[in-house]
Amino acid sequence: MRVFSFLILLLGMSMTHGETIRIGTFPIPLMVESSTKGVFVELTQAIAKEAGLSIEIIVAPPKRTIKDFGNGKIQGLFPALDVTMPVAFERSNSIYVKRDFAFTQSSKPKVTSIAGLAGKKVALTAGYPYAKEVSSASGALFSTATDDPKNIKKLLSGRVDVFVVEEKSGLKAIQGEGASSKIHYDSASPLSKQDVYYAFQKTAKGREWADKFSAALETLKQNGTFATIMSKAN
Repeated sequence: MRVFSFLILLLGMSMTHGETIRIGTFPIPLMVESSTKGVFVELTQAIAKEAGLSIEIIVAPPKRTIKDFGNGKIQGLFPALDVTMPVAFERSNSIYVKRDFAFTQSSKPKVTSIAGLAGKKVALTAGYPYAKEVSSASGALFSTATDDPKNIKKLLSGRVDVFVVEEKSGLKAIQGEGASSKIHYDSASPLSKQDVYYAFQKTAKGREWADKFSAALETLKQNGTFATIMSKAN
């Protein structure tokens, strides 16, 4: 009888630990390069390991990832922001603050506020989660490109006056185009700030996973692992 009870216990433990959380994300230069590479991907893997959770990271275009979360095809989503979430959700503690800046040609004045976008041709990257105050800036003439390097080229050619993008992604694209001396921005004046976190389905399991991710995240912050991983984005 004791042997039977022990086997039942082992089976229950196996089912619990065998559960895999499908977590969706989308390509972001440097941060999400594939399902196994990128700063956010490495952080997610470290958090899951610390929390003792099995995960599967699924990379797809932004709209598809958000849609898949909305219809329940995936159980988690990162990086998640309030402006992108399609349904009610559970969330972890913050992992990052997304700060968008206005990049301009070095020969032109820096743009340091949303009001400064008025009357200017402004480039945005399609699929990126911009704060509403940016994407609906009064008087701005918006255009989009499919990636950051294309917008950098538009800025260099004068087809747009401003490129608004997350700081690290923007700097990475500028460096990739060899344009570090030709483009500038005010690092003390972000146009917007958005809290970034892990989102999970609004269920009892989702709440449990969010809590475990938050606890593991705090452990990684305390032992220095978080800082080590995130420093790779600099």
